Amino acid sequence: MLVSIDDERLIAGFTTKFGGVSSKEYESLNLATHVGDDPRKVSKNREILTSKISAKKLIFMEQIHSNLVYVVDDFNQKLPPCDGVITDIKGLALCVMVADCSPVLIYDKAQDKIAAVHAGRAGIVQKIISKSIEKMNSNPKNLSVIIGPNISKNCYEVKKLDLGEFNRFIKDSKFDMNLAIKDELEELGVDNYKFLNICSHCDDRFYSYRKNGVTGRFAGFIMLKDKENV
Repeated sequence: MLVSIDDERLIAGFTTKFGGVSSKEYESLNLATHVGDDPRKVSKNREILTSKISAKKLIFMEQIHSNLVYVVDDFNQKLPPCDGVITDIKGLALCVMVADCSPVLIYDKAQDKIAAVHAGRAGIVQKIISKSIEKMNSNPKNLSVIIGPNISKNCYEVKKLDLGEFNRFIKDSKFDMNLAIKDELEELGVDNYKFLNICSHCDDRFYSYRKNGVTGRFAGFIMLKDKENV
């Protein structure tokens, strides 16, 4: 597990493939229920993550490669399918599952509010990050943003796919997601952002759909600490 931020108010980071109970192509800390893994093992893996970060509850999205973003303001709230989730509830960990797409974690230190965003190619083209920040009602200068392991430009072949205005991020038939995200963040006025610059396709610590097809999902997670976590 890679922990990227851990300060007095926040726990945030990214899981690896290791430390869980799944087997075969899902080995071992697969956190996704939709990829064919044994649901009991996925449930156990989520329990492991819950315990590891001392969360009261994990929130996972049913991700659909959209620009839909929702706010969670109740522990028992049912979340519609979406690709961005926001909360200010302490002890509630927001999770975004990926296996090459970009897991984006956002923290608004002024409002003590967080977001987890699924930014694959489709989400980037639909400006899911901008939609999330707008939904947070945040001043970009108050934000800290971290982009976790994803597929690098050298491994992301898109052939002759037409991405409209985002074609400027394609070179030699390869799409640079990180450059597109960087451009969006800077256009929004976000100064405090960080890319881990880890390629999920190349680094065997992470699941990669492009490389393996049938595989698990790792997760980015972000949680506001409550008094039990401090």
